[in-house]
Amino acid sequence: MTYEETRAGLRPVPSIDAVLAAHGAGKVLAAAVAAMLRGRFRKTRPPDASRLSNHLRRDIGLPPLDVI
Repeated sequence: MTYEETRAGLRPVPSIDAVLAAHGAGKVLAAAVAAMLRGRFRKTRPPDASRLSNHLRRDIGLPPLDVI
């Protein structure tokens, strides 16, 4: 396998200069600020352990819940 074969399915990433030339500094800045304010990179909370089945609880080392 050669280097060219491994990169065949990848698209080139446009440089900042090309993006600025194509769209303008104002639009690029507005898109960057909007992306920062969107908050996409928040940590997700783990699932509540009380809602897990006994099988999953056993897999992660928790004791089983009493079934009423």
